[in-house]
Amino acid sequence: MSASEPNIAPVHGHTRRAQNIEAQLAADRRARRLRGAAFGLIVVAVLGAGIYLAGSVFLGQRGTTTVAAAMPMRISMSGFDPQVIHAKPGETVKVDWWNTDGGMHLTNGVHTLVSDTLGIRLELPAESRKTISIKAPMAAGDYDFWCDSCCGGKENSGMHGTLHVEV
Repeated sequence: MSASEPNIAPVHGHTRRAQNIEAQLAADRRARRLRGAAFGLIVVAVLGAGIYLAGSVFLGQRGTTTVAAAMPMRISMSGFDPQVIHAKPGETVKVDWWNTDGGMHLTNGVHTLVSDTLGIRLELPAESRKTISIKAPMAAGDYDFWCDSCCGGKENSGMHGTLHVEV
C-alpha cells in the first residue's frame, strides 16, 4: 500500500471501497427498475386514454340501436351507413342517427341530411347521436338524400344515401 491510501481492513474478503461500489450498483439497478416501471405505467395510461377517446369510432355501437323500433344509421366522412333505407309508401321510418366524426373534420362542426324531394334538412353535431323520423312519400321509388356540410357536398357521390320506397 502506498502512503496516500488509507489502511482499510478487508471485511468478509471485501474492502470498504468494493462494498461501496456494490451498493452503488445495487442502487442503480433499483433506480433502473423503478424508471422502467414508471415508464410502463405512463405507456399504459396513454394507451388507455387513447382507446377511451377513440372509443366512439372504434368501439362504438355497430349496427344495433338502443332506441325502440329505430333503424341505426351512421354518418362519417365515408358517407351514410347503411346507404339505403327501405320503407313502405307513407311509412314514417324512425332512424337512430349517429356521427362518428370529430368537429375539426366538419364544416361548422356538423354533418347534415338533406333532401329537397323529401323536404328534409337536418344537422347532427360532431360525435353525437339523435333519433330522427323520415316520412316516405306515397309514390314508390328511390329518393336521394345527401350531406352538404363537408366532403364536397351534393357533388360527392360518396356522401349520398337513398330512401327506397317499395310497394
